[in-house]
Amino acid sequence: MDEPPVRKQSPQEAPSAAMVASSADSERLNVTLPVGLMKRLKQHALAESRSCSSLASFLIEDGLRRHRQLEG
Repeated sequence: MDEPPVRKQSPQEAPSAAMVASSADSERLNVTLPVGLMKRLKQHALAESRSCSSLASFLIEDGLRRHRQLEG
């Protein structure tokens, strides 16, 4: 079976948002937090020597896992 032709990018051409999104293993999320909650997140992230994004991702995943346990 023949493969469809691959479109080659010129060195100056940036990839489209669709190309980047389809090749990503993760997706980006923009969340607005109240000042107090963001302050707590920063404090915990600093105490654990990790980024706020990394800690937020972990907390969301952990919260979803616990939520599922409560439902089941």
